[in-house]
Amino acid sequence: MSPRRTLSALGLGCVAAGLIAACLPWTVEAPGVARFVGRGLEESWGVSLSAGGPAEIVLLPLPRITFSDVRLWAGKDEGKTSGAVLAEGGRLALQLDTAALLTGRVSVESLSLDGAEIHLPEGDDDTRWSGAAARLAGGLAQNGAHPRRLVLTRTTVTGRDPRDGSRQTARDVELTVAWRASLALSGALTWNGTRARFALSELQPRALFAGQTSPFSANLAWPAGSLAAEGSGSLGEDGLKATGNGALRIRSLAQTLAWTGGDIALAPLAEDLAVDGTFEAASREIQFPRVKVTTGGNVLEGAGSADFGPGRTAVQATLAADSLNLSPLLAGLLRLTGFDGSADPQAWRAQSLALAPLTSGDLDLRISASNARIGPLPITDLACGVMVRESGIEASLGRAALRGGTAKGRIVLVSDEDDRATTRVKAQGQVEDIDLGALMDDLGTTPWVQGATRGSLVLEGSGRDAGSLAASVTGRLALRSEDGVITGLDLADTLQRSGATARHNARTPYEHAALSLLFSDGVGEVVEGSVAARGVTASLSGRLDLARRRVEARAEVAPRSVGQGTTRTAASFALTGPWDAVRVGPAIMARAAETTDDRFRRPGADLPLGIRAYAPASAQ
Repeated sequence: MSPRRTLSALGLGCVAAGLIAACLPWTVEAPGVARFVGRGLEESWGVSLSAGGPAEIVLLPLPRITFSDVRLWAGKDEGKTSGAVLAEGGRLALQLDTAALLTGRVSVESLSLDGAEIHLPEGDDDTRWSGAAARLAGGLAQNGAHPRRLVLTRTTVTGRDPRDGSRQTARDVELTVAWRASLALSGALTWNGTRARFALSELQPRALFAGQTSPFSANLAWPAGSLAAEGSGSLGEDGLKATGNGALRIRSLAQTLAWTGGDIALAPLAEDLAVDGTFEAASREIQFPRVKVTTGGNVLEGAGSADFGPGRTAVQATLAADSLNLSPLLAGLLRLTGFDGSADPQAWRAQSLALAPLTSGDLDLRISASNARIGPLPITDLACGVMVRESGIEASLGRAALRGGTAKGRIVLVSDEDDRATTRVKAQGQVEDIDLGALMDDLGTTPWVQGATRGSLVLEGSGRDAGSLAASVTGRLALRSEDGVITGLDLADTLQRSGATARHNARTPYEHAALSLLFSDGVGEVVEGSVAARGVTASLSGRLDLARRRVEARAEVAPRSVGQGTTRTAASFALTGPWDAVRVGPAIMARAAETTDDRFRRPGADLPLGIRAYAPASAQ
């Protein structure tokens, strides 16, 4: 081989060896490399770099430098060796721009950080990231250089929760940011023991930093739900503003709230929740000009808003539905108060009535429905509302058409100021012209009374649990029915048969019937109980014990009086036992004067139906 060919072969071999060597990673102990790259990062982003281990260098195809045991901090503060730490630990890999490197400058094309801990601001006065963010925003506004790709793997991120200032930690953070014509990022993290995945795309950072709007598309998914939104946003002095369309799906509200560490009003009464509609977001507040809410199989539409303030979450909504099933809500209330029958029949007495689990957020909710249902009970033309504040809950029934009549009412539950575990309850209600027979038939019981009925209720009480509340109830319940029928019983025939009640296939038309109970310390005294039928009257006296859930009463059936001072024969019946299993039995026949036996006469029996309060006179 000629010397020329030998030299050419050696030259090609050296070039090939050089290229191969340039493509291989080389580990070097060169502190100057870290200082050189650190100066470039400080000039570009205001971030200083130090590395505790050797550097790994690859020159081809693109120059890449990897540092181990790194530490990044916010430049140098006056009088200090370094500023606040941004990230520490792990490995930092930087892919550099070749042209800039040949001119002695550092321009980062790609950045990868593995196994490090990133520190976000820990307070309002913590500005460790403000310098880097300001330089990046300024460079973007001037169409400056920026990293094309950023990757985080096996990273831990710590920072402050903006809601309450508590320290939060996200672990196993995986993040990939691709930044060319638009910005797109995706990744996953573990927070509060739950793994979540997220993605953001179509974002235009230059437009945002220049005060213009940018499109976006965002997705978040966790085991109990998902969130998707798309629209446009802008970044101004008041913070981030966005408008668009969004869809929130929550399969388990309890799991989601436990994951986020947040809470909303009446959360224990709902399991699933879906929100779809248009939104306008600014700072911590979101407006929903048009929204569809789905929960418990119900679909409601309307408008609303949510304010995720630093204190309590506040939700306001006005919603309407063609058909509304309130049975899940009733089942939740029964479960919380211990009346759902799932536990010991006496366990309801110790069931806590503290409002704290239901009043963790503010709520102002107005609902209307053309048709509604509570279990088997149909309701039309419904209008109701719920207001929740930290001090208590107010639920109102503005109107409801129910079996030919109307119903309205209001209940207020307030936590005692001195003892938050004690709840004070006030309830009032009114019904007009409700067909009792149809109502009883809907409820699955024998419609033994038929007739248009009106009535009113005013009750109040307080207690730490259901038992003490029942034992403290005071107030009044009054019902009155006109021109109705008692089916299955002929009172006149019962009187003639000396109180026997064997014949139940008859009926008793009545002119009017009335029942009024006066409650005190959980016991309701029958102050008026009467039925006036053709040729016969009936009266009721006794009491209803709410705490013991028991009835002790006596009914008398007598012929109508035909003259002053005459006597009559009366049939008496005893009604005793638990109120869900009352036993009715005949009592002895009695010859009595026209007036009722004083032993069964209760104070206030002669009061008119409309009276709201009564205090018997003291004994002489």
